[in-house]
Amino acid sequence: MKQRKGFTLIELMIVIAIIIILAAIAIPNYLRMTERAKKARISSDMASLATGLEAFRTDWGRYPGSATAQEVDLPASLVYIELGGIGTGASINTTTATNIAGETGPIEYLKPDTLKSIVDPFKNGTTTNEDGHVYYMSDANGAHWVLYAYTGITPKIFMSRYDASSTIIESAAVDTDDIP
Repeated sequence: MKQRKGFTLIELMIVIAIIIILAAIAIPNYLRMTERAKKARISSDMASLATGLEAFRTDWGRYPGSATAQEVDLPASLVYIELGGIGTGASINTTTATNIAGETGPIEYLKPDTLKSIVDPFKNGTTTNEDGHVYYMSDANGAHWVLYAYTGITPKIFMSRYDASSTIIESAAVDTDDIP
């Protein structure tokens, strides 16, 4: 009687089929898991920003003003300068200003390195909506604000948070008309 020294073609095909089936189950689950992790990161970053913005409003009586959307992580943006306590370039949190508590500015609400790390993890393109930034915008009076970022999900879905809500909203567009 001959001894068998390897696998038959049928056995190999069955093993390969099982591996393909397992991969077909695992890969979509992995992709959903990474998407959830990215959304959780944006949500956490927006919560940190919201805390800094609310502390800023408590001290200065208004939010940093920016009627146009600004990238939170760029050192030249007004929200970065105001929350980071940079002083130079600030319009409210300046070296000559005194807040409601009598403290002289500039006051650091979020560390500049923290602000630089607040980026959109869904970056996957070069268009404005897919450029990897979390954006801040307020009304002209500094009474309301909105934070938003593109999620990279097709159709284009944005994650946004408003000053009047502590929840993240996912929608096809950011409604900046809600800012009076």
